Amino acid sequence: MATRENFKKDLSWGEKWEKIISLHLSLNGCSNLDLNPEKNYKYDLIGKERGVPTKWEVKSDKYPKTGNMAVEIRDAGKPSGISKTEADVFVYNFTNISDKFVYLFFINVKDLKALIRDNFDKLRVVNGGDNNEAEIVLIPMKRFQSHFRVETMKKKLWDLPE
Repeated sequence: MATRENFKKDLSWGEKWEKIISLHLSLNGCSNLDLNPEKNYKYDLIGKERGVPTKWEVKSDKYPKTGNMAVEIRDAGKPSGISKTEADVFVYNFTNISDKFVYLFFINVKDLKALIRDNFDKLRVVNGGDNNEAEIVLIPMKRFQSHFRVETMKKKLWDLPE
């Protein structure tokens, strides 16, 4: 089934980015990082940030420059993505904005949920994923970038997945 193969390929690509972002976090003061040791998909990374136990949800975007952050809220009519995560911090990884840099957008999960809830009538919801069953909120970054802490990584320092 083509969609299953696409899912496996996308999952593998995303997991490579989780490892790279884990290393970035480690190089920037986070400690005891582990890539979801329970494999429960309630978060992607766990560790400590400034000595505080922290869980991160990491989403990586490789699609053409749309200007939007795509955040899944439901799949097959059930809460998923940001609605189900147990992470403390959401990291959105734009791999496609620049030829020289990767841009990481950080926000506390509770703040992202509030941003979506408080602006839901102004945001576009589209269907995507396997069989178009996922509901995805598109957040226009020009309008909402100020809600995020942005960090960059130079692409040439990493063996980055395409």
